[in-house]
Amino acid sequence: MGGQAAAPVRLFGFDSAFLRKLERLSLASRYPTAGGSAGPRRSKQYGTSVEFAEFRNYVPGDDFRRIDWNAYARLDRVFLRLYMAEQMTTVSLFIDHSPSMAFGEPTKTFTAARLAAILSYVALHCYDGVVVVGWGDQIDCQFPVQTGKKSIPRVWRAIADVRDAPSGPTDFTALRDYRGSRSRAGLAVVLSDFLTDTDWRSGLRTLRGKGLELSVVQILAPEELDPSLRGDWMLRDSETAGEVEVTISPRVLRRYRQELAAHTATLHEFCRRQGIAFVQVPSDISLEDTVLQSLRRVRVLQ
Repeated sequence: MGGQAAAPVRLFGFDSAFLRKLERLSLASRYPTAGGSAGPRRSKQYGTSVEFAEFRNYVPGDDFRRIDWNAYARLDRVFLRLYMAEQMTTVSLFIDHSPSMAFGEPTKTFTAARLAAILSYVALHCYDGVVVVGWGDQIDCQFPVQTGKKSIPRVWRAIADVRDAPSGPTDFTALRDYRGSRSRAGLAVVLSDFLTDTDWRSGLRTLRGKGLELSVVQILAPEELDPSLRGDWMLRDSETAGEVEVTISPRVLRRYRQELAAHTATLHEFCRRQGIAFVQVPSDISLEDTVLQSLRRVRVLQ
């Protein structure tokens, strides 16, 4: 692995044994891609890969080399064997690095960046292209498409730059400014806490409208999932800087948990209806558990 392994260890703390596990995975596409450069992914187009797709009748001008002579001997009819083309796709990684993502131990941004690094490593090892997009109140980073294993250090440096850069409060309408890949739509993974008053539905619909096959990873801090606060507090909104005095009682905590559960259920149901893979993870989760279990369970990885 050489120089490729050095960047992961330095930037994200992955060891070589974990990286070898990642090399056995690939990003899952729930639908055939629409075409593009040669690569390992199924396309709606027919090509010359070894995976058989179907027969069709011969018509003048077809390639004689595709005639199935066994079928001709049995049926006295001329058929062509069609094969599924295999295509490279582009994987766009959208990393929310707004102020609220800096909360938690480890921070949600830290976990989002490590997940993005994992996904990009898998994609580049499978000869897919990778685009890194960072956003808060606007898209403030769009690292252009990179391909090939030699691109891993560059892509991971771009992810680390997004992780370390400050940004404004989350605004999902900013995703309308995503320019997309010049050659194809492909896959996209949105990594965010989704704790925003902006219209996240519109933002996700925008990406879907650009032809992207979406997956959503909602990252929440342990303290957000199960608060331990009690008593009187002055709470400050990290996104708006607004402050409010509260007395945190068991009743208030029950109401908070109900509201968070309702918000998560709404997000999950929206994703289900839109054909978007959804998974919620705490920021302190074991990444091996996340990659090998949660992300495979919802077919982000396979």
